[in-house]
Amino acid sequence: MRSLQQEEDKARGRVEGVSFLIAEWIDGSFQITDYLLRDILGHVEPEDLVYPPKDLQAHQQLTELVVSKMNTVPNVILAGLFDQHCIITHANSDELGWDGSHRDYCRALRDFPDRDTFVSNAFKSTTGPLNITQTRELLPEQPGFKGFAAVGVDLTFFSKWVEHISIDPLDVVAITDKNLRLLARKPAKPETLGKLIDDPIVEAFITSGQTDKSFRATSPIDGVPRLFSIRKVEGLPFYAVVGEADQHWQADWRHQVRVAVGALIVLWLLALFTLRTYWDQLNYLSELKIARDKLETLSITDALTGLANRRRFDNVLDGEYQRLKRINASMSLIMIDLDYFKHFNDTYGHLAGDRCLKAVGEVIQQSLKRPQDLAARYGGEEFSCILPETQHADAVSIAMTIKASIAALGIPHGRSNAARHVTASLGVATIECTPDISPDYLVHLADQRLYWAKNNGRDQVGFEQRPAHNTKND
Repeated sequence: MRSLQQEEDKARGRVEGVSFLIAEWIDGSFQITDYLLRDILGHVEPEDLVYPPKDLQAHQQLTELVVSKMNTVPNVILAGLFDQHCIITHANSDELGWDGSHRDYCRALRDFPDRDTFVSNAFKSTTGPLNITQTRELLPEQPGFKGFAAVGVDLTFFSKWVEHISIDPLDVVAITDKNLRLLARKPAKPETLGKLIDDPIVEAFITSGQTDKSFRATSPIDGVPRLFSIRKVEGLPFYAVVGEADQHWQADWRHQVRVAVGALIVLWLLALFTLRTYWDQLNYLSELKIARDKLETLSITDALTGLANRRRFDNVLDGEYQRLKRINASMSLIMIDLDYFKHFNDTYGHLAGDRCLKAVGEVIQQSLKRPQDLAARYGGEEFSCILPETQHADAVSIAMTIKASIAALGIPHGRSNAARHVTASLGVATIECTPDISPDYLVHLADQRLYWAKNNGRDQVGFEQRPAHNTKND
């Protein structure tokens, strides 16, 4: 019985791992379509959402833009724009002027101001395929409901994808929505797709609000007893179900029992030897993983302050810029330089300088509240903060907080001309990420404002914001 329990635990770990990976894949797939919605809405103004159109040429151009964007994402079969009354104003179909105010995807955005995106349950469209509607509100940060963009996603790609998962013929992988409608299954049973599953255990799990659960049960579809793992896809109305047949995961245990009857002593000797080898390998792999993790962390971390190093700074700056320029979002950068720090090292020694840098790094890190913000040691006594999707006024406020926090450390600095304690000069720059400007320009602007702060008495923040134009002329 102990051996059987061990096999069940291993099987439970396997099905839970597969259900987790499927849930992550589904979440990633709908992040892609959400990026499509964000991209479409980036080209739309509230006054564009009018039907019948006042300007037929402008209406046609926006419709063509929506269709062209839609064609960049596989499995999207419908795309459209709705006005504040949930009337279709632009679409790749002939349903312009249709009133969708009674649909749940309209009510979800219109009647709940704190929600700016929604994914519906699965349904069969008039054209046949099983699909869902995914929506995102236009300008949710502004007061009042102004309309939204919507796409229809053909869910047959669920079935195509699960076919690539390698499982035992008696095992099962399935995807359902919260109404227990079967969306995909392997082994395939086409006649069951789109139909509701009568399974009280899964239904109880969905109503309980849990995120994952494992249990043993007999499948209501094919009658095979299995060890199941069911997992909710966070933020979406989908559930990943993975089942490993009892006959499959118990096979090794049954073989071990038969062999043990005739060769118990030999098996114990082999088990002792195997166990020792197994633990040696585990210890080796564990030590190797720890060393690899430490090496990876060291390669992107400043050893003294614990902040990101220059290499990590460059990678994140470029990666965030490439991401934000697709949606024309803003990025802010703060450059920080400790005032007269060479004099500090000369007076108090490099050990005191290292303690000072470490303390400053800690207060800079504490000043950043969002996980996407990055604090880095830029070099020597210079630090920097990358602030994606941050307006200039907010970046200046953070810079003021950092300057005050450094001063509040009260680290004595007798040779500073700015104050009797350690202070910092800061430069703040913000640009709108567009293809014609590089992230180097953002660094250049922040450096300029840092130099202004240093040349004008230090212990202050340079933040004058000028329009981002041709970098060669600035």
